[in-house]
Order: sequence, then structure tokens, then C-alpha cells
Amino acid sequence: MSASYRLSRYVVIFSVVWMTALTWRLYPQFKDTLRIDGRLSTLADYVEDACGQRVGPAAVSCLKEAQETGRRLVAQEQGKSVLLIEAPVFGYFLIYFPIHLIIGLVGGRAAKTGKEAPAG
Repeated sequence: MSASYRLSRYVVIFSVVWMTALTWRLYPQFKDTLRIDGRLSTLADYVEDACGQRVGPAAVSCLKEAQETGRRLVAQEQGKSVLLIEAPVFGYFLIYFPIHLIIGLVGGRAAKTGKEAPAG
């Protein structure tokens, strides 16, 4: 078995373990959790903290604005979580896979050059 195939297999095993562990850890808070000043909070808690003391027309506009901002922050947090979960796969395709292809191309050219040279 070639060393590159063995390394690919190890990367796949590591990726599966990584993705399973982080999905297990992050999925329960994935639905409506956002991070405010390093503290995890739900969307409802964020809206309550932002507009809890307001009354009247100011409360209505504050609730609407806080919900829009909160949804945007939740979407950003979800995007970060997905990138973190899939990081090994992206790393493989962005770093290892191109290097592996380049090494294969250079090795193929070297083998062709060696076959074309006359035996002396």
C-alpha cells in the first residue's frame, strides 16, 4: 500500500472523528444560539436583554431591530460552526490534495524522462 494512500486514509478517519465530535458538541446549540461578548446566548435572551426595559412605541421598534440583528448574528454563528466542523475536509482539499497532485505530476514527468533517456 502506498504512503500517500495511507495518509489519505488517516486524514479521512481524522476528519470523520473531528466532524462527529464537533457536531455532537455544537449541534444542540446550533438552532438559535449566538455569541455576545464571548458569552453564549439564545436569540430570545438577546432580544430581552436589548429591549427588556423599554415600553410603548420604542419597545416595538427595538424588538424589531433586535430580532433582525439577532437573526443576522445567529446566521454568522451558524456559519462559523459549519466551517469549524468541516475544517479538516477543507484543509485536505485546499492543502494536501493539490500537493499530492503536484507530486504525482512531477513524479510522472520524472518517470517519463527516465524512460526516454538511452541506457548508456
